Amino acid sequence: MRRKPLIGITPSFNPHSEKFLLDIEYVKAIQKAGGVPLIIPYADLKNNIDLILEKFDGIMLTGGGDILPFYYKEEPKKTKRVVPERDELEIELVKKCFKNKKPLFAICRGCQVMNVAMGGSLIQDINSEIEHDQSAYYDKLTHTIIIEKGTLLYEIFKKREIKVNSFHHQAVKKLGKDLKVSAKAKDGIIEGIESEKHPFFLGVQFHPELLFEKHKIFFKLFKAFVDGCR
Repeated sequence: MRRKPLIGITPSFNPHSEKFLLDIEYVKAIQKAGGVPLIIPYADLKNNIDLILEKFDGIMLTGGGDILPFYYKEEPKKTKRVVPERDELEIELVKKCFKNKKPLFAICRGCQVMNVAMGGSLIQDINSEIEHDQSAYYDKLTHTIIIEKGTLLYEIFKKREIKVNSFHHQAVKKLGKDLKVSAKAKDGIIEGIESEKHPFFLGVQFHPELLFEKHKIFFKLFKAFVDGCR
């Protein structure tokens, strides 16, 4: 029997309780898609990136707090829940995944980390007409994104427009090197990025792990990712 892909998942961290945190929905989504999810703690691991990548078939970056603006050469404005140790590990993971063609799926904060790691920058606090930090319940679809044809995201969804959930006050500003936009909201905020120079290097700004059970179309993202890790 073919071995199931091992998927490394980065958690959040609470510096006050000194606990790693990960919503179980990420785990459920990977398991349902046929992968084996394992959490990557980021305490003193940035010098062991090559070992981490050797053990895993793919990496998934999850949601969480903001990225320290130092990493994209800006001063902080309205940053929330910054954990520099997490930034350091995830930025290095992105760079190594790109270099080694290791599958990477980045969600919400992960999408922003992906962009910063590739030399891009972020809008530190969105001021737009669309509610990107929704007050509706987590699995409710609150705004539309437009998906570019000819992208991996379009190949997965086979749709030009879908409705998504949204829990972010920051977003991609200057696009990182070797990346392209695969989706935008109607107010112009970037909701998906990817690279044509890599077989699976995808970031989405919404939270499909909170949607895949109720809205089956979002399971396609996790299935495509895990299949790409085989």
